[in-house]
Amino acid sequence: MSPETRGGSAIVDPSRFFFVCALLGAALALAGCAARPNTPHPNLGALWQDYQRLPDQRALAIAGDLRQDRYVAGMSGGHKTLPDAEAAAMRECAARRLKLRQQAACRVYAVGSEIVSPRP
Repeated sequence: MSPETRGGSAIVDPSRFFFVCALLGAALALAGCAARPNTPHPNLGALWQDYQRLPDQRALAIAGDLRQDRYVAGMSGGHKTLPDAEAAAMRECAARRLKLRQQAACRVYAVGSEIVSPRP
């Protein structure tokens, strides 16, 4: 069915319009996912390698500014559950945070092999 025209404008079938909008939205969502790979922050280099060597059921917590390379971290592995690993990493991070007087709060950065914190 071709659109009707009135005064130079076209009347478009509403279902086609919504289909095109949905398709455009899906394309934008995929582009957003592809633009932010799940890789560690560049300033974490050696720390990330040490973290990856920990046994399964591991977690990494960080406090501070990764962009300025001013942070403290706590990591723990080999726990029965991931929540146990997260709690242990947060405790270690908090202890280092207090010792070095880091103002920022600790937050979980990675659990297992998955980075769960958004990029700073």
